[in-house]
Amino acid sequence: MQYIIKTIGLLAIVFVGLFTGNANGQQQPLLEKSLLWKVTGKGLTQPSYLYGTIHMICDADFKIATKTKNAFEQASQLVLEADLFNPSTPALVKAAMTADTPLSKKLSPTEYTMLDSLMQQKMGMTLKPFDNFKLTMVMALMAQKLFSCAQPKSYEMTFNQMATVKKLPVGALETVQEQLDLMNKAFSDEQIITQVKGFDSARIMMNEMVENYKAEDVGALYNRMVEELTDKHTIQIMLEERNLHWVTEMPEMMQKGSSFFAVGAGHLGGPIGIITLLRKQGYTVTPVMN
Repeated sequence: MQYIIKTIGLLAIVFVGLFTGNANGQQQPLLEKSLLWKVTGKGLTQPSYLYGTIHMICDADFKIATKTKNAFEQASQLVLEADLFNPSTPALVKAAMTADTPLSKKLSPTEYTMLDSLMQQKMGMTLKPFDNFKLTMVMALMAQKLFSCAQPKSYEMTFNQMATVKKLPVGALETVQEQLDLMNKAFSDEQIITQVKGFDSARIMMNEMVENYKAEDVGALYNRMVEELTDKHTIQIMLEERNLHWVTEMPEMMQKGSSFFAVGAGHLGGPIGIITLLRKQGYTVTPVMN
């Protein structure tokens, strides 16, 4: 179950990267190249920071820059997308991923055989042990195989460990239950099956996104997303609605003290990205370059 939990965060960025676009299919202007953004103004007595994560990445590509460590040291709390490290998370994940109807009965024989074959090719295991889980679980398991390394690292887990050492409180912009419900709501079985079929293309896309991430190119990450298949329903649920909700939660947190927000980098850019939304609220959001 811990293996599964570690892949849940990855689902968000993988699915968003595969399915999203904007309403017009147009790219947005590039932002300055930085994963770290400083939030000031609008009566804040201390700056807060917004950091774009990639939920999983190979150890060879994993890096926390000095500027990020310095910002983290100034913070009085860490805020993640979801309370992933809550003790109740394993039970919530299991409940949310358990299917009402077994996959062997829900899928056509052709679909089941195809998924079973892909699981064996990419994961070295059959689909049978996961028969009572939703297709979201299958995608979560296969998502980790988008990487060349056996055990990708997690920025969220690392920041959580840093907060523990520093004895910082850890908050969240949404609950794990809310995140799981959104994922199950946002993606149809047909979408997931289509993306599983395109596994090799997804691996190439992820490699490109990792290179964009290492270059701290938030704008390119967003534009890479809008080049993919457009599904307005998925965009609204996984990006727009979540971003709009998060920016209503952030002000109170920032008023209480310097907050270090660590959220998926895909949420930063775009016309309804967190950077744009905070600026519209009257905050000054500037990239931290050094």
